[in-house]
Amino acid sequence: MSLFETRMQNLRTSTNIDKYEYRASRYGAIDLFLTETANPTGIVTPDMLNAARQSIGRTLEVPVINFDAGVAIGGARTLTVADSENTSEMVTFVFNTYAWGFTMTPAMYMNNEIGMERDWNTKFMKYLMEFANVLDGLALSVLEASRTTVINDTLIYNEVGEAIQAPHANRETLLGDINPMMAANDYYDQIHVVGNTGIESLVRNLTEKGLYNEINKQLQYSDKIFHFTNNLVNAGGVYGTGYAVNAGSVGLMSRLEREALRGGRSYNYEFGTEVLPLISQDGAGRPLVEVGTMYYEDVDDFSNIAGGASADMDRAIKEHYGFAVDIAFVVRHNSRPGVDPDPILKFEILNP
Repeated sequence: MSLFETRMQNLRTSTNIDKYEYRASRYGAIDLFLTETANPTGIVTPDMLNAARQSIGRTLEVPVINFDAGVAIGGARTLTVADSENTSEMVTFVFNTYAWGFTMTPAMYMNNEIGMERDWNTKFMKYLMEFANVLDGLALSVLEASRTTVINDTLIYNEVGEAIQAPHANRETLLGDINPMMAANDYYDQIHVVGNTGIESLVRNLTEKGLYNEINKQLQYSDKIFHFTNNLVNAGGVYGTGYAVNAGSVGLMSRLEREALRGGRSYNYEFGTEVLPLISQDGAGRPLVEVGTMYYEDVDDFSNIAGGASADMDRAIKEHYGFAVDIAFVVRHNSRPGVDPDPILKFEILNP
C-alpha cells in the first residue's frame, strides 16, 4: 500500500519573475527625430505630414531652392541691374515599409496557466520593442550618413574620419566647445545631443561640479537637450560617441495603406489605425506616428502549433493581428555637400 499516486502535485503560484525578459531600452536617436518632427520651426511642416499621409501609391516630392554661389557685391554704381535667377529642384522622399504581426488561438488558454491577455500583451510588446530598436538603429544610420564633412574650426581637437576627437584629458571641455564649433559652421539654434553611455557618464560627472562648487561646469551641458541610446557603439579606443544636431534639422514622416486609412471591413477582415505606445508620441504626448492594423480569423487544424498544449485542437479558431507603416526619414537639404557644412556634428571622446 502506498500514497505515491496521491502525493501532492507541484505547487504553483502567480509570479512576475519574468518581468525583465522583455526590457525597453533607450532609443535616443529615434526620440530626436520624433521630437524634431513636432518642432514648429523644424523642416517637417504640417503640410508635409498631411501630404505624406495621402501619398500611398504615389511619389512624394517637395520643391527646394539651391544655394547660389555666383552672388557678388560690386564696387561701382551701374545703369543696369543683372539677372540673378535661382535654381530649384525637386527632392523625393523615400518611404520604407515596416510590418509585423502575431496570432492568438483562444482555445489554447483553456488548460494553460498563462492567460490569453498576458500572452497577447507579451507578444505585442516584444514586437513593439524590436520596432523601436530597428527605428533607433535606422535613425543613427541617418545621422551618420548626414554628418557634416566640413568643420570650419576644430578648436583644440582633432578631426578624424569626419568627426571631432577629444583626448580623454579634454573631455570636460568638449560639450561646451560644441557650441562655438557649430557656430563656426553658421548654426546657432538649440543643440540636441544623441549620445551613448560614455556621453551619459561624462554629463553625470560634470553635474558633480555644479553651481556651488569651486569649479562650475554647468555651462558645458546645461544648454543642450540630451537623447541617450544604447545602440550607438563606440569604435575601438573610444570612450564616448555622440552627434550634435542643430534644432529643426531632422524629422520623419509616416503613411499608411489605403484600407487602414478608410477603416476597411470585409466578411472576415478589419483594417484600422492605432498610435503605438513607447515610440509614437513626442514629449507632450501628441501622436506622431500611427500604424495600420489588420485583423482576421480563420478555422483550421492547429494541433501542431504548441506541442502537447494543442494536441487535441484539430479544429479551432485562430486570431491574426497585423501591423504596418511606411516611414521616411527627413534631413536638411544640402545642395553643396562637401562645401556647405551640415547641421550634424559627430564627436568622440578617446579612452585614457
